[in-house]
Amino acid sequence: MEEPLPSDPLLVDKPGEEPLLVDKPGEDPLLVDKPGEDPLLVNKPGKDKVDREINYTFTLIFSITIAVFGNSFLYGYQIGVVNTPSHIIKDFYNATYYERRGGNWSNVQAYASYLEGLNKTIHVSDSNASTTPGPVEKTPADFGADESLLLEKWELELLWSSTVAAFVLFGMVGAFLALKVADTVGRKRGMVVITFIMFLAAILGGITVIAKSPECLILSRVLVGLHSGLNITLVPLYLTEIAPKKIRGAVGTCHQLAITVGILFSQIMGMTELLGTVDLWPLLFAFNAIPSLVCLFVLPFCPESPRWMLIAKDRVEEAKTAMQKLRGYDNVEDEMDEMKLEAIKAKKSDKANFTLKDLLTTPELRMPTVIACVGQISQQWSGINAVMSYSAFIFAQANVSATNIPYVIVGTGFVNVVATIIAVPLMEKLGRRPLLLWPMCVMAGSFVLMTIFLQLQFDPSMKDNHSTFAMICIILMHLYIVGFALGLGPIPFTIVAEIFTQESRAAAMSLSVACNWICNFILMWTFPFLRDGLEAYTYLLFVVILVAAIIFIFFFVPETKNKTFEEIAESITFGGRAHGKRDGLKINEDDSLMGNTKV
Repeated sequence: MEEPLPSDPLLVDKPGEEPLLVDKPGEDPLLVDKPGEDPLLVNKPGKDKVDREINYTFTLIFSITIAVFGNSFLYGYQIGVVNTPSHIIKDFYNATYYERRGGNWSNVQAYASYLEGLNKTIHVSDSNASTTPGPVEKTPADFGADESLLLEKWELELLWSSTVAAFVLFGMVGAFLALKVADTVGRKRGMVVITFIMFLAAILGGITVIAKSPECLILSRVLVGLHSGLNITLVPLYLTEIAPKKIRGAVGTCHQLAITVGILFSQIMGMTELLGTVDLWPLLFAFNAIPSLVCLFVLPFCPESPRWMLIAKDRVEEAKTAMQKLRGYDNVEDEMDEMKLEAIKAKKSDKANFTLKDLLTTPELRMPTVIACVGQISQQWSGINAVMSYSAFIFAQANVSATNIPYVIVGTGFVNVVATIIAVPLMEKLGRRPLLLWPMCVMAGSFVLMTIFLQLQFDPSMKDNHSTFAMICIILMHLYIVGFALGLGPIPFTIVAEIFTQESRAAAMSLSVACNWICNFILMWTFPFLRDGLEAYTYLLFVVILVAAIIFIFFFVPETKNKTFEEIAESITFGGRAHGKRDGLKINEDDSLMGNTKV
């Protein structure tokens, strides 16, 4: 009697069950070549379909909540935290360097108070005090203030630009480092390990005034940038890999939802009624420690990504235990079998972990890589960060009074949050493509109309209607925000994690997020010049980018709703325009090449 062949440890045949992979002498257990069947595709339509109702377990919801609170929320918080108190921080920079040069800042403040008493204005955050009509009885010298010790305008702008740019520059660095962290340490453990970066950043930001050191704040922004680059790569990977297929898009949207909540929270806390004051603004940056500590002490109790444990590390039993906790039932063999198949194929590819070079040089990954990068580029260059970072200026263009601008900005953040909440259930009801294409059309239309009404603001013959035009501009701006929150906000992160298989997913996320940061950096430096040169016509540039992105998405981006990772990857490889096939649009259909097997 022949001795049975040793079985692959990943492929366990259970008593009473048909073996998943037929193990015969001379045959690869994965590639069962049956007449008329593609040997790579074992699960065929109609074979052992498993279609369960979603079980929203405490472990799943808790893991999602802690992951996004300790990471995605903090990223959003960093986007908005420097905007509202920017004038106070600039005054602090000026005061610090004034005293370093031998002056007494209280003398400048005394002179400023004197001018205010005369209904005059002085902007001590600029290098030169503004000249106002009318006689001034006393001069700065009478108060012991020396204007020559103030920072020159270019010096102040350089310091402020360094503060803002440090976040973006080191965000790029973090995005590239995230590949190594994700594949070596893991998704969950990676998020835990990086918390010390944010905790150190919180300390530096909190002691800035005590230490009388603008450099502390700049270094704090360096560290939060590094943390943000890492966390917005790790979180989408983790969420996508722990989520059931039927709600994978909705779970992925929680990442963007937490970002919008973070932006709104920073806008609220930065108001003068709360922490946006001369004495309390350092607490805005010290706050970073709270979500970091929650993540550090609570996230270790959440399960690691089962896909990473099984496919990358061959830790089958640990992956099964984690999957059972996340799903709330013991029989998770359907998902385990799908991951085992992917693990075997990853082994045969001889590339268990892809590098960025592998990602760029592997032919079958070229189109998915292009899709991933175009999505992130479109997100940044759609104009959203210009709207958020320069929202005060935009509303000033619309002639909104200075006293009301902070409240309008908070209102914008609130609309962003509400629209993203709506996007969570829509992601699984409508799919990714419709939520990209139609809201992007709304965004483009909003910018076109906004350009028109901003131009009308400068028409003297329509002066009586300027307030009406201002209100229309505010409505259009919020309509743009809604469009972004429904589509371009959450979907680029989700779709990157969906269109790649396990071995290449971390590299793809790292590269695409790095593209996001690079585009953010370019826009940050060029937008002020575009704004000054083109004024209201600036937003037409974003319209051109949106239209180009809509065309690309229509022809090349597949629908990923309710498909396994392997099905999505196969649909792009075999049916997509990457190979120049005329049937490329078939990738947008719900039925994939691997059939309707439910996992």
